[in-house]
Amino acid sequence: MLNLSLPWKRSAAEAEETPEQPVRRRPSRNAAGRNRRLGTADSHAAQAARSRRRMESRRQRIAIIVGAALILVIVGVVLAGVYQQFILPPRVMAGDVRGVRFTMGDLVERIRVLQGINRYQGGQVDFSRIPFQLLTDLLHAEILRQAAPGLGINVTDAQIDQAIRDQFRPEPEPGQEVTDAQLDAEFDNVYKNFLTQVNLTDDAYRRIMEERLHQSTLFGIMLGSLPEEAPQVELQAIALSLNSSASPEAVRERLVLGQDFGSVSREISGNDGYIGWVPEGAFPEFDRYLFGETEIAEDGTETRKPATLEPGEISTPIYDDETIFIIQTIGGPETREVGSQMLFQMASARVEKWKDDQLARGSEEGWVKINFDSNRYAWVTDQVRLTAPRVTPPPQQ
Repeated sequence: MLNLSLPWKRSAAEAEETPEQPVRRRPSRNAAGRNRRLGTADSHAAQAARSRRRMESRRQRIAIIVGAALILVIVGVVLAGVYQQFILPPRVMAGDVRGVRFTMGDLVERIRVLQGINRYQGGQVDFSRIPFQLLTDLLHAEILRQAAPGLGINVTDAQIDQAIRDQFRPEPEPGQEVTDAQLDAEFDNVYKNFLTQVNLTDDAYRRIMEERLHQSTLFGIMLGSLPEEAPQVELQAIALSLNSSASPEAVRERLVLGQDFGSVSREISGNDGYIGWVPEGAFPEFDRYLFGETEIAEDGTETRKPATLEPGEISTPIYDDETIFIIQTIGGPETREVGSQMLFQMASARVEKWKDDQLARGSEEGWVKINFDSNRYAWVTDQVRLTAPRVTPPPQQ
C-alpha cells in the first residue's frame, strides 16, 4: 500500500517547514480601468506641477534680473555721484599758461599748503574765502617763471638753498657759543619738522621758494627803476572794511561838517589816518583823485585830465577790493625826494600792475586760460574746510 503524503496526513513539523504559497488573483476589468484612469490623472497632475515649477522658475529669474538691474542702477547712480563729487573735480582744469595746466586738485593742494605754512607761523587766515585769488596767484607765478629769462631773472638752486636756510636756520643769541654743526643739525630738524607738519615734500617747497625768489627779484628790478624825486601830495585817509558797522556816507558827512579827521579816523580804524607825502603810482586807486589820469583816444593821442580832488576836499567813498577809503589832501602837489617807504610802496604797486597786465594780455591773446565759476568755487571751499591741516607752531627761538 502506498504511503502518500497527503496534506491531511502531514505532521505538524512538515507543515511548519513547508511555506504557504500565496494565492494570486487576476485583476478584474473594473480594477484595470480604474488603474488606467488613475495613471492618466497622475500624468496630468505631474505635467501641471512641472508647468507650475517652470512658471515659478521664470518668475524667479525675472525677479532676479529686475532686482539686479535695480541694484546696477543704484550702484551706477552712487558711482556717478562719487565720480562727479570726488574724482572729476580734482581733474578739471582751473587754469592754463601756455600749456602748463593747473587743475582744481592743484589749487586745493596749494591752498592746503599755504594754510599749513600760515598756521605753522602762527597766523589764522581763512584761505577758503579766497580760492580765486590763489588761482590768480598760481597763474601769476607761472607767467613770471616763463617770462623770467626775458627779464634777466635767473634763480639758481644755490639761491633756493640759501633762502631756505635763511628761513629755518636758527640764529644764536648774543654770547651763546654754538658750532656750525649744531646750527646745521638744528636747521635739518626744524626744516624736516616743518615739511612733516604741513604735509609737503622738499621739491614742492623748493618750487614755492623759487616762485618767491622770482617775485622778489622782479620787485628789485622795479625798485631800481624808480626816480629819486617825484611830484607828491600830502595825504590822509580813513579805511573801512566792507562789513564795518560804520556807513561810509555817514563818516564822510561827519568830515564835511567839520569834525577832526584824525579823531574820526581813530574812532573808525584805530589810527589817525595820516599817510604822508604820496607820489603818483604808490596808491594807484588814488591817482586819479590826486594827480589826474591820462586818457588815450582811438587815434592814439593822449590827454591828461586834472585831479578830481581839490586840495582840502573830502573824497566820496572809494571802493577797492575789500576796503573802502575816504581821503583828503593836506598839501601839494610839490616835487620832493621819495621816501624809502613810498619807494617800496611804488615798487610793490608796479609789480602788481605788471602781473595784472600780463594776465590780461594772456587772456586776450589766448595763451592764458581760466576755468572757474561759482560751482567750482564752492567745491574748493568745501574741500579746504574739510581737510584744513592741523599744525603745531614751532617753539619760539
